[in-house]
Amino acid sequence: MGGDVCYKLKRQILDMKKPFHLAVIQRVCTSYRVHLFEILASMPGLRLRLFVGEDIAGTKVRNASDFKGLDVVQLPTRQWGLGNRVLVYHSSLRKRLEEFRPDGILCEGESNILNAIEAIGFRWRHPLVGMAHWSLGGLPGVQKARTGVRSAARTLFRRQFDSFVVYSSYGQRVLQDQGFPAETIFVATNVSDTTYHLQQAETVNLSKSDARARLALPDKFTVIYVGSLDSNKRIDVLIEAASSLVAEKINIVVCGDGDVLPDLKRLAETRQAMNVHFAGRVSTELPLYYRASDALIVPGRGGMVISEAMAFGLPVIVYQADGTECDLVQDGVTGIRLQRGYAEDFRHAILVLKSNPGWGKEMGRNGQRLIRERFTPENMAKQIVVAVECAHERRRQLYGVQ
Repeated sequence: MGGDVCYKLKRQILDMKKPFHLAVIQRVCTSYRVHLFEILASMPGLRLRLFVGEDIAGTKVRNASDFKGLDVVQLPTRQWGLGNRVLVYHSSLRKRLEEFRPDGILCEGESNILNAIEAIGFRWRHPLVGMAHWSLGGLPGVQKARTGVRSAARTLFRRQFDSFVVYSSYGQRVLQDQGFPAETIFVATNVSDTTYHLQQAETVNLSKSDARARLALPDKFTVIYVGSLDSNKRIDVLIEAASSLVAEKINIVVCGDGDVLPDLKRLAETRQAMNVHFAGRVSTELPLYYRASDALIVPGRGGMVISEAMAFGLPVIVYQADGTECDLVQDGVTGIRLQRGYAEDFRHAILVLKSNPGWGKEMGRNGQRLIRERFTPENMAKQIVVAVECAHERRRQLYGVQ
């Protein structure tokens, strides 16, 4: 949608006699989403209520410890294991929606399918309620079949929604290729609390050498990975790359924890990758680690860490993450986008940055500027509002309501 239409839709929310009631249905409200929901809750003419369940047993999917005054309805949750997924169902969700009477509903995508179906059932009774589907849209490198029962069921499910909020322009293209109208798809590029990280970056008044000394790291060109240590993060590929960089005076710092950590440590020992430093889970010292580093590397899935590291002025080396790299990592401008994901490709990209320190710093500055000016939680929230209002307006048009 063009800027004039977006303005018109936002104005409609502001001009309503009562606040626009927006229900957000999620499995949980994670800590990294709280700031975004705070922004949404503060928007004039909008009343936000979150409907979430209990922490998902045996996973890292859990609620924030502090909802910071948000209007949150936390519901009892039933959970069923299904292969490598967990299906969740929030008890009495429809009843609580009836109490709130939303004008629009924003549903977490297929990961929360049972509750989304419950919301669709609520909409059958209240047909003017606009429904927006919020998801990745698609993952780079993953080709889903366009035929068969599963594909037909997924398409049928998505057809129940009036608009879509996707994490990236890549997800937008995937949905368009699947036949969903472009005017119903809104990109809210998935970023971290970049305002906070920009502020944190300004608090670390140390040189890279001094930061490395504080962390007991060798004073060498340093590449950092930040995130959970799961198989889809492809840290094994990073270790393979690191093993061929031992003689190049390069640190590879891995910040994070996870089930595969013991295997990764054994692999680093086997490959004699003495330049790999496992920092474990890092929280308060993370700004110091970013200051000590020259680049972020994302060898596998992930996404929010990209905006986080860019806020600290780091160029990013990435292959196929979660699609947000298509918006954030402009090849040669804010980082390096690899066409292949082999260890040799990552090794080459690291050496290119090490041999061109001025270029790396320029990319870091470009990335930090991009985060400050374009990719903010505020812009993400605005896109969500426009998408939900678009869904509501489409329902009104469908039923001939002025």
